[in-house]
Amino acid sequence: MDIENEYGTLEQQQYLLPILIDIDKFCRDNNINYSLSDGTLLGAVRHKGFIPWDDDIDISLDRDNFDKFLKAVERLPEKYEIIYDLWIRRITRKDNPNKHVFPPKGCIDLFVFDRVPDRIRTEKIQVFLLRLLQGMIKKNVVYDGFSLQKKVLLFTTHIFGKIFPANVKKKWYDSVSQWGNNGKKGNVARYNGSYKGIGNARYPSEILDKYVNIQFENHTFMAMGGWDKFLSVMYGDYMKIPKKQDRKTSHEHIGAKT
Repeated sequence: MDIENEYGTLEQQQYLLPILIDIDKFCRDNNINYSLSDGTLLGAVRHKGFIPWDDDIDISLDRDNFDKFLKAVERLPEKYEIIYDLWIRRITRKDNPNKHVFPPKGCIDLFVFDRVPDRIRTEKIQVFLLRLLQGMIKKNVVYDGFSLQKKVLLFTTHIFGKIFPANVKKKWYDSVSQWGNNGKKGNVARYNGSYKGIGNARYPSEILDKYVNIQFENHTFMAMGGWDKFLSVMYGDYMKIPKKQDRKTSHEHIGAKT
């Protein structure tokens, strides 16, 4: 945790930790396996808590556990709600004043693992359609960092998407994300992440075969048994601390090093 508030993240970290504690209790009470994920998992392994410059919390679930989570969500404490205004679901407090800003703050992101389609051609079509749907779903389109061709594609899909109701577009997105779930391929991926990240990282399905307890800010949470493989694929040499100039919050820079 950013105890000295060197990076200006302490307030967000203190706001998010109690939410994570309640989510952990909810999952354990309902026999739902989840895992700390991304920078949160890296923080648990490398820092035993928040990466000092990290200002959000991420968790991941496989599709079966995610479906169980949604079916049981009405049992969450009354003060919480699930926001589903894009293609990713987020949990936050109902009284969070920053839940609908862009990018949202004070929310815990829920990422979903689905099986990668057996055929490469099928996955390429899948990734193309998901990116198309993201452009259709987005309320605020950020063009920074994209080539002119992709900027035109984003703009076109954004305008085209206005024709369809939001719930229909999200239903399509969920359906396309699960194209590979009846296959036999041994890899999984998360298709409800960022536009640039879709399909870029694949993990052996064995990382989710079991779950372990892990310490984070003096509390015990759940982590995928294959956390080392997950972090290695995502970050490479994940125990290496980045240079100070590369330490940016996730909301400052999507490609921030962790």
